[in-house]
Amino acid sequence: MMWIVILAQKPAVQPGKKEKSIRDTTVKEIYDKGEIDWTNGFIRAKGYGFMDPKKPKGQARLLAERAAVVDARRNLLEIVKGVHITSETVVEDYMTSSDIIVQRVQGLVKNARVIGKPKYYKDGRVEVWVEMRLDELAKNLPAKKPVVSMPKEEPFDGSVIVKTPEGMKACMYPRILDENGNVLFDAAEHQVAKDMWSKAIKYVKGKVQTLPGGRIVIEAAQTKGCDIIVKKKDVEKVHKLKKWASYILKAGKFIINLVM
Repeated sequence: MMWIVILAQKPAVQPGKKEKSIRDTTVKEIYDKGEIDWTNGFIRAKGYGFMDPKKPKGQARLLAERAAVVDARRNLLEIVKGVHITSETVVEDYMTSSDIIVQRVQGLVKNARVIGKPKYYKDGRVEVWVEMRLDELAKNLPAKKPVVSMPKEEPFDGSVIVKTPEGMKACMYPRILDENGNVLFDAAEHQVAKDMWSKAIKYVKGKVQTLPGGRIVIEAAQTKGCDIIVKKKDVEKVHKLKKWASYILKAGKFIINLVM
């Protein structure tokens, strides 16, 4: 099962260094040269440099590490371009339409931090990993005009769990639709999802930890990309989610259970 769970941000770690309990629940997209960690909110990429046998060992190692970082950031940019914002759009779509977005994304990638220690191979290769946060990407991309909704009564004090069938894809801003294709809830309409992305929206595999307070459980009939389609019986529940969305997202109680 894959769940979108709102939990506190976990510290960054080098790929492959997670504890079993965390690794089993992490939702990732794996690429040849990196990964998108949707659960913890990171994009990571690796790069390689090569030691020049004609140079002194210390200098050769330093130059190889620098080359590996440049290569890793180049690979990171390619992965970032393919990050799904919605079912229909990826980051590259924004970049092709705006030079400002290109500059922002390239700036984020340029400043991506090195994680872990360089790994040296017998053939002279040096492997380096870099990472950037999905939070920073969300803050630097345009978002829909937020919906301003301030109900007079006390906000819903509980968690919202959306259970989906197999095939759900991860993206930055999932939507919930009815069976006629009408959009009932769009995460991109809520500013908190842009400002606090890794808290507001999180994907996790496995059973979601029970949270205190009330629970709204929404059963999805099917999915299309990262769009969630619900049956008529659960439409009213989605309306309640939308009504209190800003509170629920900010509190980290929006949970999407994705079946894998």
